Amino acid sequence: MAPRPIRAAADVLDLAPSSISRQIARLEEETGASLIEHGRREIRLTEAGHAVIDYFRARRAGVDALEGRLQDLSSGRSGHVHLALDEGFLGPALYDTLDSFMDGFPGMTLSVSVTDTTQMVRLLLEDEVHFGLGFHSLSHPQIVSRYRAPVPLMAIMRADHPLARSESIGFDALCREPLALMGQSFRIRQMLDAAALDSGHSIAPGFTSNSIALLTRTTVAGRALTVLPAFSVSAEIASGILASVAIEAPQLQAVYVHLLARRNRVFPPHLGSLIEQIRTRLLPSALKA
Repeated sequence: MAPRPIRAAADVLDLAPSSISRQIARLEEETGASLIEHGRREIRLTEAGHAVIDYFRARRAGVDALEGRLQDLSSGRSGHVHLALDEGFLGPALYDTLDSFMDGFPGMTLSVSVTDTTQMVRLLLEDEVHFGLGFHSLSHPQIVSRYRAPVPLMAIMRADHPLARSESIGFDALCREPLALMGQSFRIRQMLDAAALDSGHSIAPGFTSNSIALLTRTTVAGRALTVLPAFSVSAEIASGILASVAIEAPQLQAVYVHLLARRNRVFPPHLGSLIEQIRTRLLPSALKA
């Protein structure tokens, strides 16, 4: 007759006692150890039996934890988002977008890398960032543009500057002014230099920086004009401190920004939410690329 614990287990599992005994024997064969003290009416676990039970409980707890973690990730209750962007995106529109995302997903953590195009490509290809924001599409077979939006580069100046009342200005007028510009490794500066060269001019800024904040401060102080997308200084334009004027260069009016990602990258729902907020807040005229 089977021991009482075997019979009890058989009743709970709706199995024959002999089936329970065979499962124990098979497990002992697989582990190479005796798991119960055989020949007793009352079953007792050996040390190996206790070890197997402890392993089973730990594994079950791990599975439960994994299921909970996956559920949290799928619902956006936890997780991490890492994005890369060009310096020109720094400004109130971006800050408000990130604040809104963090408020909507308080369990998420967020990393933002401000970088140049070469570094952005590496980060995207190695999956170190989920997506990037750049001022031009990248000619790489594994990088795709999810959205693109026109963002012309504008001459930014104090609202009381004489040129602020102009509908547009050419490079003759722009190059006569003191300029505060980004360094030549940045795409905004490269596009500006190329447009100036096409018109027979050479850009010679008196102040360069990789910081939008410093360029904005220099412009607000009336020390120079700068060239940026208007959304980078939208707060200062809205408050009436700064003004933006179109530059008479077709290539600067046809500048697009792109939301870039590795080809075939699948985004979870919370990341899709951030991308949608960027599209509507930061790139309101965005088109699917």
